[in-house]
Amino acid sequence: METTRKQTMRGVLLFAFNTDKVDYYKMAINTAKRANKFLDLPVTVITDESTDLTKYDYKFDNVIIRPANKDNLKGKDIWINKGRYQAYELSPYDETLLIDTDYLINSDKLLTIFDLYDDFMCHNTTSIIMVPDDPQEKLGLNMPNSLWATVIAFKKTPKVKMIFDCMQMVQENYNHYVNLYNFFSATYRNDYSLTIALKIVNGQSEDASYYIPWNLVHVAKNTYVYRDTDTEYTVLYDHWNRGKIKKEYITIKDMDIHLLNKDNYMELIDE
Repeated sequence: METTRKQTMRGVLLFAFNTDKVDYYKMAINTAKRANKFLDLPVTVITDESTDLTKYDYKFDNVIIRPANKDNLKGKDIWINKGRYQAYELSPYDETLLIDTDYLINSDKLLTIFDLYDDFMCHNTTSIIMVPDDPQEKLGLNMPNSLWATVIAFKKTPKVKMIFDCMQMVQENYNHYVNLYNFFSATYRNDYSLTIALKIVNGQSEDASYYIPWNLVHVAKNTYVYRDTDTEYTVLYDHWNRGKIKKEYITIKDMDIHLLNKDNYMELIDE
């Protein structure tokens, strides 16, 4: 099944391939509803034919069916994250926000990217909420910092097509790049693919104009988020302090966050 509507100038694109453990399509619906509310943008979802669309009560602006690539593992679990390079080809929009389904949109801040970028932007820096001194992640030992594919904004230009084509090349030759960069993990990651692709396209040079000028805020797996209102959340962090578990709380409001704990994200949806 595939439904389409007339091309819209700007919109959000989501990839949502369900696994035995995670209902990514349900997560995508939550992300879409918040994109509609906070960004006032249409949303397209890419999923596979095994997704039973009749189970869900939300109608996306577009549903695109593509095969799921299931040959990537994260630990012992299937991690269907390959094929993200297809975003350029499949997006029905002139300007696209490509967003991970576990990214909680909680403001209209992402709209400012459209006023800042030339044709492509992604995050190059992160912060972990309640862990302010956490270092930036690198590709490998003595390697450059990783970029992040959690939020990508792009226009359909020849140079941007080169970036996504290079992401495809990295995916298809991932073992070569694992050896070349000495990755910490051989599991395929779109973050690493994006990092390498953008460096290739830019001739290995840094260009700050490609980077979203604020940190991508992660919520770590050992940190829990509780919803107080639709825009306000309480974050609980348990950590060891002098041999004892210390609980710390913080309230956030109107802040976009990336939840690494999928179970916690699903709990927020089901509240």
